[in-house]
Amino acid sequence: MIFLFGAPRSGTSWLAKIFDSHPDVLYHHEPDSIIVSQDVPFFPESKDVEILIPTTRDYFTKLLNVRHLKSAASIPVFNKSYFTGLMNKIMPGLVFMLKTTSGICGKLKLPLEIKTPAFARKNGKNGKIVDVMKSVNSPCRTGLVAQAFPEAKVIYILRHPCGYVSSQLRGRELHFLENVIYYRQLASMTVAKERGWTEEKIKSMSMEEQLACSWVCINEQAMNDIEGQDNCMFFLYEDLCDEPIVVSRKLFDFCNLDYNDQTDTFLKSSMNYSGGNEKYFQTVRNPKTAAEKWKQELTAEQIEKIKNIVSGTKAGDNFLSYYG
Repeated sequence: MIFLFGAPRSGTSWLAKIFDSHPDVLYHHEPDSIIVSQDVPFFPESKDVEILIPTTRDYFTKLLNVRHLKSAASIPVFNKSYFTGLMNKIMPGLVFMLKTTSGICGKLKLPLEIKTPAFARKNGKNGKIVDVMKSVNSPCRTGLVAQAFPEAKVIYILRHPCGYVSSQLRGRELHFLENVIYYRQLASMTVAKERGWTEEKIKSMSMEEQLACSWVCINEQAMNDIEGQDNCMFFLYEDLCDEPIVVSRKLFDFCNLDYNDQTDTFLKSSMNYSGGNEKYFQTVRNPKTAAEKWKQELTAEQIEKIKNIVSGTKAGDNFLSYYG
């Protein structure tokens, strides 16, 4: 079992598709956004972790059975070692048909929920299938999940705060993201208290500063919670963009996966992508261009505000040399 966590708009979808490109991986895309648990807090406190472990393990195990199209039919579709040759040929067309049908039903307001069938699978390579789950809803649960699944590998991706803020601002302007800041929850977190970020203080900030506060609080908790846990690894999105193949090999080694031709082809298609204007939720894109887009989208004043908010934090200090 492999868990991929990160804050929204941090490169998690590209990371997830790198893992999905492995022939032995069975990928689960954000199932915790489909079945939401009120029993596992989104912002768990350290004093509650031990008592939450059984509930967390039960919840995240159940998420493996989610068959909703969003979770079980993400694109692009890759060949799998646990499918027959015929099924590998059928799957891309089947996924397209299911998504098209679902879209039509949605436009017609028909109360029909279409799910991806759980096809019979033969044994994967080495006699097993590797489940990989990605989440942007549960970044502050990262440490809790790592303790609930000590046998699993847990990876946390951290993106430059300016890249995160820029993407958030663009998504809100395009109405792809909700224009919401969780003031009360942020103000209750340890790093916010340490820096005097009360609910009123955060509300008084500019939008880019509020988003930078969110970036600090979410990532700081995740990094603190996984520190010292042998089954956890964190890395920078920018490093993946700079050297996709080198970093992917390291991630695969950590997760005991072999680097393979299908993954190599997918990474090179991203590195050589020149398809024009990209879509907001696009997975295949030029990684270097995506990583540095904030330099054209944010003003010098906005960048300085973000830098001032994140400076002096464990998460923020990873990017001291990235502002030049």
